Formats: sequence, structure tokens, C-alpha cells
Amino acid sequence: MTNYADYAYYTGTYKGAVIDTASFDLYARKATQEIKKYTFNRIQDSSIPDDAKMCCCELAEYLYKQDKYDTNVASEKVGEYSVSFVAGQTAEDIKLSAIKGIIYNWLAMTGLLYRGC
Repeated sequence: MTNYADYAYYTGTYKGAVIDTASFDLYARKATQEIKKYTFNRIQDSSIPDDAKMCCCELAEYLYKQDKYDTNVASEKVGEYSVSFVAGQTAEDIKLSAIKGIIYNWLAMTGLLYRGC
């Protein structure tokens, strides 16, 4: 399986600097799988559009940040330290919404998201 973007594209064209070299392949693979889901696997490995590569980079960064940082924190207070967390299903809904938003932002005008209905 080919990822829609490689590390050279991520750092050179996309200008990404969040994901390290060792971690990029894993997150690009996860991003590619998400994109394939929403595009009904229409993108051919031999001709990956630039929009799909950019989408892969942004989505890989998002997924990386989700894993690296505790994103279930809803709010924090410093004086008399207090933390509140987002409920499990709400956190998953937020993540799903963000993934859809990133994919839609890059691929909405390409025809790749069209279901044929």
C-alpha cells in the first residue's frame, strides 16, 4: 500500500514540521486509510492528486497530535488546579468531525467525495 504523501513531500511541499521522520509513515498510513474511506478508494496510487497529498499531510498531523497530546481535556484552571474532561463519546464525535472537516476542506471540489447519488 502506498501512502498518499511521503516525508519529503510533507517537509518540502506541505512545509510540515510537527511529525518526526520515524513517526510520519504510521500517521500517513492512517491518514491515507481515512481518505480512502471517504473517497471510496477512487485515488489511484499511480496518479495521486496534489489535493490528496496535502489532505494526507494535514490529516496525519491531526492524528499525530491526537495521539501525542491529551485532547480529552475540556478545560483547565491553574489557581487551585482543576481539570475537566470531555466525555468519551463527545471526544470521539469531535475527532470524527475534525477528520471529516479536513478531508472536505481539501477534496470537496475534486469530485472524489461524490457518492453518485
